[in-house]
Amino acid sequence: MRRRITYIFLVIGALLACSCVAAKVSERVVYYTSTDQHGDTLTLSGKVSVPNQPKGVILLPHFTVAANSEVPSTSTTGEAKYLQDDYILVMPDYIGYGVTRERVHPYLRGDLTARNCVDMLLAVKPMLDSIPQSAFHAQPSVQDTVTIVGFSQGGATALWILKLLEEEYSSRIYVKACYAGSGPYDVAATYDDAVAKNKVGMPMVIPMLVMGTSEAYDLNLKREDFFTPELDKHYDEYVTSKNHKFTELYFRMLNHKVSHWLSAAGADKTQPETRRMYEGLLRSSLVHYPTDNSPVGQEVICPGTGYTTISEAGCCWRPKAPVYVFHSYDDGIVTFRCAEHLQRCWQDLPNVTFDFGHYGGHMRSVMKFFPRVKKRMAE
Repeated sequence: MRRRITYIFLVIGALLACSCVAAKVSERVVYYTSTDQHGDTLTLSGKVSVPNQPKGVILLPHFTVAANSEVPSTSTTGEAKYLQDDYILVMPDYIGYGVTRERVHPYLRGDLTARNCVDMLLAVKPMLDSIPQSAFHAQPSVQDTVTIVGFSQGGATALWILKLLEEEYSSRIYVKACYAGSGPYDVAATYDDAVAKNKVGMPMVIPMLVMGTSEAYDLNLKREDFFTPELDKHYDEYVTSKNHKFTELYFRMLNHKVSHWLSAAGADKTQPETRRMYEGLLRSSLVHYPTDNSPVGQEVICPGTGYTTISEAGCCWRPKAPVYVFHSYDDGIVTFRCAEHLQRCWQDLPNVTFDFGHYGGHMRSVMKFFPRVKKRMAE
């Protein structure tokens, strides 16, 4: 355990120090209008960073965070450190963070988060258009061209963004490429895998997933139906307050047994409330294949096969833009099954590249993902 904790500190240090020679970068916090899960308008926040002589524009959805101090409008994120010296970065906070801190984050509802991200891109487009072409390192004009990059939650969000842009904005925004790293594309599979193994890489994901799904689909789930007394006792402090950073909660929630945090009823999909929650996870899945723990008689098939799926938003979508999918076989936080299911859908597509290997755990693999993305973008 001591080695694992030390290694997390090393990873964080690498993320924060990855730009040894920083270029001049200007940053601006942005407020813009989008919609929530009910279709109501709301104001969201994010940040745009602009370096000298940018090589292009990146829409950069962030990975899972716990504290409001970790989002783009309040900090320089680890992802931004890798890319901000060379690219204009458009970085949304998401619902539940930044200016909407008091709301529950609809965790992993990809179609909603994608729309919030695209709305930010459209909102800052006039600002991007005002940048003289001579300021860009690349030719021709890149203001109407965007690259999408994301890791973990950001990786899944990146693909949902690509789907939305291709289906609704193809005449306005050209997507150069999409880079998705270690994302929970099959949200239901992450639950199935954790429950089957009674093991969770980041315990804080459990309350975020249950209550975030409840918020995303207006399920009105009750904490006492899902959480053990130990988790319910600390929920407001750990989750609602948004005062504790992701790594801080890792050290506060050191028990990695699912059963320590999720009640027996919350792990049993035959229970009515758990079944409702699980159906929400299916709706949040870009792709899902039945597993041994799938509900009996539930036919949920990968998009693109011609079968009807519960995940209507992901049904039959096959990307047109170049896509790079990265995942480590050793990932103990986002199960490799997510990437495997995506590959089963898209293995025949020449525009999709899969990069799988023994790249270490979730936090270690991020240090391989971003350098590989930068290298591929430079080719």
